[in-house]
Amino acid sequence: MTDREILVLLLALGAMLGLARGLGALARSRGMPAIAGEVAAGVLLGPTVLGRIAPGAHAWLFGAAADAGLDAITTVAVVLLLVAAGLHVDLRVLRRRGRVALPTAVLGIVLPALCGFALGFLLPAANLVDPSRRPLVAALLAVALAVSALPVVAKTMLEAGLYKSDVGLLVTAAASIDELVAWPWLALLLGPVRGAVVFASFAAGLVARLTRVSPRAQAGVDSIVSGFFAPLFFASVGLRVDFAAAFDPVLCLVVLLLASVPKVLGCAVGARIAGLRWREATAVGAAMNARGAMGFIVAALALDAGLVRASTFEALVLMSLATSLASGPALRWLLYASQPEEDVVTLLRRGAFVSEMHATTPGDAIAELVRALGSLIKGMKRDARDAVLERELVAPTGLGDEVAIPHAAIDGLDRPQLALGLAPRGIDFGALDGRPARIVFLLLMPAKAYDAEVRILASIARATYDARAREELAKATTVDEAARVLARSAKRTRESMRPKNMTATG
Repeated sequence: MTDREILVLLLALGAMLGLARGLGALARSRGMPAIAGEVAAGVLLGPTVLGRIAPGAHAWLFGAAADAGLDAITTVAVVLLLVAAGLHVDLRVLRRRGRVALPTAVLGIVLPALCGFALGFLLPAANLVDPSRRPLVAALLAVALAVSALPVVAKTMLEAGLYKSDVGLLVTAAASIDELVAWPWLALLLGPVRGAVVFASFAAGLVARLTRVSPRAQAGVDSIVSGFFAPLFFASVGLRVDFAAAFDPVLCLVVLLLASVPKVLGCAVGARIAGLRWREATAVGAAMNARGAMGFIVAALALDAGLVRASTFEALVLMSLATSLASGPALRWLLYASQPEEDVVTLLRRGAFVSEMHATTPGDAIAELVRALGSLIKGMKRDARDAVLERELVAPTGLGDEVAIPHAAIDGLDRPQLALGLAPRGIDFGALDGRPARIVFLLLMPAKAYDAEVRILASIARATYDARAREELAKATTVDEAARVLARSAKRTRESMRPKNMTATG
C-alpha cells in the first residue's frame, strides 16, 4: 500500500471505530445493546447517509484506497467473533444438560430452518443474484433463520439474573447445540475457501475451550473483540449497502416473522417437553430468538459470496437486530410481569446467616452453609450437600463481582431455603471475571420449581448489583444488618432499571 492509502485506511478505521464506540455507548445508556449503535455508525458513514450528503467525502474515505485494508480487517473481525463464539460453548454444561436441552435445540432449529428453506424457494427472482443457485440460497437462509447467538443469549440471561439457574443452563445448552449445528452447516454451503475460514475459526474456539481456557483469559479475548474488532465489523455492515435504496418493508417483515415465530414456538415446545411450564418455556423461546452477531455474520458472508442482493441482506440484518433488541424485554416480561417476586430478604430472615465462614473451597463452603440451615432441612443435609456439589460440577456458580450462588433442587423439600455466608478471604467459585467470592448465597429449591428459582435468583442478582451494596454486605455482622443492606440495594436497583434499563438486552 502507498503512504496515501495507509493514511486513508487509518482515517477510515478511526472514523468507524470512534463513531461505533460512541454510538454503542449511547445505545447502552438508552437500554439497548451496543450492537444497535455500532450498526447505526456504519449506516451514517455509508452510502445511506454520508454517501448522499457528501458523496465526494464518502468516496474518498471508503473508496478503493481503503477497500483492501478494510476487507482484511473485517475478515479478521469475523474470524475472532467466531473464535469468541466457540469459546462461549460451555462443554461441561453441554455434556451434563445436553440431553435435557436437545428437544429445545432441535425444534428451535428445525422449524425456522424449514421456513428459511421455504422462503428461499419462494423469493422472487429479482431478490436473487443468480436464480440458478436458488437451492443454495434457500439452504443459507435456513441457517440464518435457525441460528441463535450464544454470546447474546448468555448475556441476556446474565442481566436477567438467570445465567446460573436451571432455566439458564437449559437455554445455554440449547444455544450451544444451535451453534454446533449451524457453523459446520454454513461452512459446507460457502465452499472450500470461505467454508474453511468459518469452520476453522469456530473450531479454534472449541479447541481452546477443550484445553480449559481460564475465565480471565476468556474475558480478555471478549474484551479485545468487543472493544475493537466487533465495533469495526458491525460498522462495516452499515457500509455495505444503501439501506434506504434497498429497503423492502414486506420482505423485512416476512423474514422477521419467519425467523421469530417458528423459533419461539419450537423452543417453547421443546422446553415444555423438558418439564417447564408454558410461561417459562415461552421465555426460553424468547431468549433463544436473539440472532445478534451470528445473524450479521451469515448475512455478510452471503452478500460477499454473491448469493443475495442488498434487499435480502438488509432484511437479514434488520431481523438480527430486531430479535436481539426484543429478546431481553420479552424474557423479563414473560417471567416477571404478573408473578409475585420471591424476596431474598424474606428468605434470608427465615434461613441462615454466617458472618465469617471458615471454608476455603467451594465444597467446604457448601457443606458449611448446609449445616447452618440446621433443622430447616432436617434429614436432608447429606442429600442437599451432594446435590449442590453435583450442580457445581455442571457449571460453577460464581456470578462475578465476588458473588456466588451455589444451588440445587432437592427432592422432598417443601419450600425454598436460603443461607448467606461471608468469606473475607474469598472462595473460588469459577466466576468469569476470575475474582473469588466473598458473598456466598446457598439456595435450596423444591424439585422442578423452575418459576420460583428464576424469581429468587433474579432477586439475589438485583440485590447484589450495586458495588456499594456488595461492600456493605461483605461487612455485615448480623442477619438484620445483611437484610437491610439487601432490601435497600434491591429497591435502588429496581428504581434505576425502570423504565429505561429494563429494556436492555445485552
